[in-house]
Amino acid sequence: MKPRDEFRAWLDCADLDNTGRERTAAARRRLEAFPPVAAFLQAVEGLGEDECGTIGTAIEKLFADTDWVTMLTRDWIGEAGKDCFFVPPFRPASGAFHESALLLELPGVTISLCAIDSARLRACKRQRQEKGSVFFSGSRAWLKFLEPGGLRMSFWEKHGRSDTNPDAGTQCLRLGDKEIAQAELLSIDLAQRSFVFDHADSLVLFLYGELRVGGAELAREYEADSGQCVGRSSGSEAWSRVQLMASFLSRFGVPSAPAVFNRVIAEAPFYVRWDVMREWVSLDPVSALPRLTEMARNDPHHEIRFAACQTLDLLRRLSGPKSPSVCQSS
Repeated sequence: MKPRDEFRAWLDCADLDNTGRERTAAARRRLEAFPPVAAFLQAVEGLGEDECGTIGTAIEKLFADTDWVTMLTRDWIGEAGKDCFFVPPFRPASGAFHESALLLELPGVTISLCAIDSARLRACKRQRQEKGSVFFSGSRAWLKFLEPGGLRMSFWEKHGRSDTNPDAGTQCLRLGDKEIAQAELLSIDLAQRSFVFDHADSLVLFLYGELRVGGAELAREYEADSGQCVGRSSGSEAWSRVQLMASFLSRFGVPSAPAVFNRVIAEAPFYVRWDVMREWVSLDPVSALPRLTEMARNDPHHEIRFAACQTLDLLRRLSGPKSPSVCQSS
């Protein structure tokens, strides 16, 4: 196979890796230097969970004038015209019917440019026979539509008790639907409300801003038909990593794991506390027994007390000796 001239020139380059990385890095610097982007980065720098309102205002200002998106894509197209092997400075992500470019990834905040393929959306709906689920991530989201493409969205609301008892009586209800207008901006609290992309006539292009701090502890998934909760997961990336690392420590039998588990249980949210305790009991039930007994007696979350009591009773049956239960008054 005979390479094209531009491919031969690229292969003949003395330092391909450094050249490619520098072109990408330069494009990244230009992205962050766009005045609206630079102002956004400056506005959110160093902000924490107690300043979510300020972060939300900064996202809305960034989305107010989207000319920077056009300038940005023209810059990347121009770079690709000069070098067909140019790599744009973003991390790609994809789903069943959409593609995303993660433009800005900051602690707790993500800004993405997203495209929905209308044909893939229709195929996805057919495959699921118009049935599906509604996801409440627990975060806060902003959607600014650059090309609405005849998009119709439905909106949903969660009803039920708080995160302290997430399985009791929660239900998802449909509020209604609407067709999205050009340049429309939506702001949605995904702890209580959510949305579903129902239909599009053509390509849909929008900016998506997500604020992942200061939201609900748990993300939930509901069955659209029945409105019933069918799954829960951590709404925090940090605590999700803690759960993952607890599993690793237990599976590999790390000797210092019990001390780590004890520290985590002292400060973790309820669902992480029990997840870590379960790993601790699996690794070393003898060392876990005092903390497990304490959880059965005094944990503020009733589900944790119940699970700890059940586990204590199981351990007693397995060990043989009869002893009074600490759970009789729980």
